[in-house]
Amino acid sequence: MTSSQPAAGEGAEAASRRPFSIGGPIARYEWLTLGAVVLVYLAVVALAVRRGPALGWDESVYALRGRDFVTGAEPGRYWNAFRAPGLPWLGHLVWVEGREATVLRLLVSGFGLGLVATTWLLTRHLFGRRAGLIAAAGVAVTPPLLLAATQVWPDVPGACLGLVAITLFVLATGGERSSWWMLAVVPAVAAATYLRFGAPLPVAIGLLGVAWWRRRMLLRHPLPAVLTVLAASAAVVLVLEVPFLTGAETAPLGSIGGMSRGYFEGFADYAALAQQVIGPAAVVLALAGFVAAFGWAGRGIDRGALLAAVLIGLATAAAIAFVLHGEVRYLAPAYPWLWVAGAPGLERVGGLLPGRARPLAAAVVAAALVAAVVGTARDRNRDASAEYTTVRRAAEAVAERAEGRPCVVVTSRVPQVMWYSGCQATLFHLGGVSFPAAPGRMVFMLLVGGFGDQPQGELLEAYRAAAGEPVLVLEGRRAAEIYLVRGPAGGG
Repeated sequence: MTSSQPAAGEGAEAASRRPFSIGGPIARYEWLTLGAVVLVYLAVVALAVRRGPALGWDESVYALRGRDFVTGAEPGRYWNAFRAPGLPWLGHLVWVEGREATVLRLLVSGFGLGLVATTWLLTRHLFGRRAGLIAAAGVAVTPPLLLAATQVWPDVPGACLGLVAITLFVLATGGERSSWWMLAVVPAVAAATYLRFGAPLPVAIGLLGVAWWRRRMLLRHPLPAVLTVLAASAAVVLVLEVPFLTGAETAPLGSIGGMSRGYFEGFADYAALAQQVIGPAAVVLALAGFVAAFGWAGRGIDRGALLAAVLIGLATAAAIAFVLHGEVRYLAPAYPWLWVAGAPGLERVGGLLPGRARPLAAAVVAAALVAAVVGTARDRNRDASAEYTTVRRAAEAVAERAEGRPCVVVTSRVPQVMWYSGCQATLFHLGGVSFPAAPGRMVFMLLVGGFGDQPQGELLEAYRAAAGEPVLVLEGRRAAEIYLVRGPAGGG
């Protein structure tokens, strides 16, 4: 059984029958095209990050943990054991005081660039040079991936290292027998897990899909694969079951299991988010290539490789929807597979055009996709700014009034308020009016309209009456009210 078949017309450029071949020497036009893809990606990222909004809830959590790594402090109550510490730990290594949000977002974008490069290598190995470039360009301008890569979230970093692990397995099984270099999968899996505790699920699906595709060779030479799977599984178990390794008080796996809201919830969520999940032009184009690829399967496109890529992508998306509620960023491990499977089909469709028309058509399509992803990033930044700017302004106003003195804020936006105010923060007690004792600390109450986890109706009025008159009211999409409940001397 061959590991891959050459694309039509590529002949000697096809992947050789050696482990870790990525499909022959890299031609000059490939370097130039890949360089252009990287420049476009970096330009779009720079625009998205430079105009980025205030940090959201999860972003503030990871930023706070990064700051704790910088100062050597133990994580506060904002941190939960179900969160992986890898991203904030890396963030503290590149910490720039005063530019933390920008640097952290650029760190995640770096993993997005790694996802582009890994998709290129994998697709090049499976389907040839031009397909690899198409897949890399597609991943670079896919809005769900780019938007997730410009936020302080671990989804893209976990997806990147997870795809690295699967790609190493593909390359290590690319010859007549398994390569012992397959063991490089183990640290990649461990790192992916440390960055995102959910990463092992798509990695396991990918490894199983590749093993099924190349089962005949693996059955003849099973030892490297068996040892790799055992060692990778042990690494995942250690990260998820040994609290010492993650700095948590409890095992992350138990914490993850305790927060489950039930299975299948993601399917309904993604149906409601269909416009964001499959609506972007880049995703529609990849799906078109995905369909076209089946028309050429067995005629210049390796049927086994195509089927493996399709099944891995679909199974990954389905598994994520099965175990988690639906957020578009959670699908970061699935989108690259859509391009791996769609790129060879798009290459064949492009080959139907007259020779001189192909570069022009490619340029027009690329320009349209870049314009679309820039527009999507602009819209996201505008909406998020309207959503979170008032929270940031209110938290900064609290910091000004505290003047560096110890303080506590009762609010519904705990991590964001902690990040921008420098105060400790706690959620409202919804069973009745209650403010923290916090001796020696100033106590504030911050109400932000429209957010949950804060009192409503009579309880809200009771909190307002107990807190006194607001010291500041901020207008905006979400109006904010700031109350000084207890001053520096302990009085109201």
